[in-house]
Amino acid sequence: MSAHGKTTASAPSYRPDIDGLRAIAVLAVLFFHADLGFVPGGYAGVDIFFVISGYLITRLIVGEIDEDNFSLMRFYERRIRRLFPALFLVLFVSLVAGALILLPQDFTYMSRNTFGAAAFVSNIAYWTQTGYFEGDAKVRVLLHTWSLAVEEQVYIIYPIILMVILRKWALHIKSILLCLAGLSFAACVWMTGIDQSTAFYLMPFRAWEFLIGALLAVGLFKAPESRQMATFAGFAGLALLIATFAIFDDLTVFPGAAALIPCLGTALLIWAGKDVLTGRMLSIAPMQFVGKISYSVYLWHWPLFVFVNYVNIGKLTLLENAGLTGISIGLGYLSWRFVELPFRRPYDETPQRSVFALGGASIFVVSCVSAAIYFSGGLPDRFKDRTVELASYGQSMNPESDMCGKVDLQLEPNSRCTIGDPTDASVFLWGDSHAGALFGALDQVAKDTGSGIIYGASPQCPPLLGAGTSPGCVEGNRKRLDYVLANKNIHTVILAARWSLYLEGRFVSTGEAETNNGAPKLIGPDGEPYPLFSDAARHHFRDGIRNLVQILIANGKHVVLVYPVPETGYDIPKTLAILSSRGEDPANFTVSRDLYVERQWRATKILEDLGHHRLLTRIYPARIFCPTSRCMTFAHGSPLYFDSHHLSVPGALMLKQPIEEAINRVPQA
Repeated sequence: MSAHGKTTASAPSYRPDIDGLRAIAVLAVLFFHADLGFVPGGYAGVDIFFVISGYLITRLIVGEIDEDNFSLMRFYERRIRRLFPALFLVLFVSLVAGALILLPQDFTYMSRNTFGAAAFVSNIAYWTQTGYFEGDAKVRVLLHTWSLAVEEQVYIIYPIILMVILRKWALHIKSILLCLAGLSFAACVWMTGIDQSTAFYLMPFRAWEFLIGALLAVGLFKAPESRQMATFAGFAGLALLIATFAIFDDLTVFPGAAALIPCLGTALLIWAGKDVLTGRMLSIAPMQFVGKISYSVYLWHWPLFVFVNYVNIGKLTLLENAGLTGISIGLGYLSWRFVELPFRRPYDETPQRSVFALGGASIFVVSCVSAAIYFSGGLPDRFKDRTVELASYGQSMNPESDMCGKVDLQLEPNSRCTIGDPTDASVFLWGDSHAGALFGALDQVAKDTGSGIIYGASPQCPPLLGAGTSPGCVEGNRKRLDYVLANKNIHTVILAARWSLYLEGRFVSTGEAETNNGAPKLIGPDGEPYPLFSDAARHHFRDGIRNLVQILIANGKHVVLVYPVPETGYDIPKTLAILSSRGEDPANFTVSRDLYVERQWRATKILEDLGHHRLLTRIYPARIFCPTSRCMTFAHGSPLYFDSHHLSVPGALMLKQPIEEAINRVPQA
């Protein structure tokens, strides 16, 4: 408190170094999304924005309250003027671009998320749909608006909380904000360990980042006592940011405790002030310029990258990504100069009521357009029927696969998950979602033979004994083994999985379909996960499959081992549909067999090392899908995959004959 009983918060004078911090933040995000390679942790630029926002809005609100000049409605009006014009222009342009470019399914998806962006709830929408670093995030046009939604949610709630604190407990504002920040940070660390996506997207688990800035604004830390201390703080903060950008990557467990590093770095730079060397570095004209246009640059860059990547088959080159980076900055400048500035000054030209009305009308119009697109199914009439048909193969899978991943449902008597006749089931399918993707072949086999195949596939749970990706996976496999051994009617067990996933991670060598963020990790006997790609995890995997096969064979079960299916790196239905829309032949889109061999060599060796036995039969999908030096993705008029690596129903049917022959080949004891 000041001598007059007012809270210590400097007047909201301009800080050019903070614009420089904004420049660092937006350039880090921009370079990260451009995949330029030297800022693998650039996504933490968003955290810099959060700290800056907390600092600035707290200075503003506290300063105006101290002067008895704060109006909640005026605060919201300023936010509308600041955020709405550029945002809704980007949403409108993105919808137009989507109508020209996106396939119906993707346009439908985009329309739903356009509503989320307009209503500032896109963080909640994306929380329910995907991880920020997942490969399919690169076709989510408005994914970046999650951070704007978090900010707006803070802007709606935080001023009210701050007003209450200052009116009732002004003397304790620092302690209260510190407690709130501590609670939010603890919740963030805890939730990151349980559900990383929840901690990443939802505002309560990000609030502590804003509150770090708020604590600076209310003077929790006195100004540096000397220029030397301020200089040291500035360089320490800069070092923390550089370390974040250089060391973090998409495998870093984030946000959690890791997010504290860029937030502290930002706080130290703000605390050091604008007059020390780091402050002067941040205040140079180019940094100020980029900082001023940072909001518009952030808005435009991601849709630009997504749309260009969408129509481009294959990864963009470094030069192409650098070019898009420059275009993003150019668009950001134009948007700032001709959209942001005219709406931000001066405030008294347009009545406050009109500002709110225009803001509400913008939300309403975008929501109505989005709803029309959504309920039309993405305006499918924009494309030829053949293009729409190819894109629809993204749904060419077992319709019960999600529900039937639960082991207890799989093993119940006469389970609805059993393929074919559940009363005459003599074959047991066991594995992860790649086993489940064999549904097309197994369904036909069951129809041809009149028998049943028990469905025992669970996503990201390989058929291993004493090993798995979670305690539930390990326990589920134990239940499956007990069931198979106790059921004398079962004579054949089909083992199939995306074997290399647990040994090498996801397929990121080509295409844009996947990243390794969130890749499943095998857990050890103590329940703790092994590091990705570690020798310990690979040894555990090898022992798990060997022990399972040995026990099954020892108990007279015929084991059919399905080797790895070729992976592509591309969303095949989408890619083939785009090629078809250009008049190109989808059958010409193939992938390298050499890449298959390179990726699968370790998994293949482990499976080969299981040896030979009369009760062990092997199926080699690559011999069918890769008849030459190239592997097919399209045959007999249909895509062979429903994404980048799961077989579609037509793809699975390519394996019907070897599977049926293997099942019929029941060796006699």
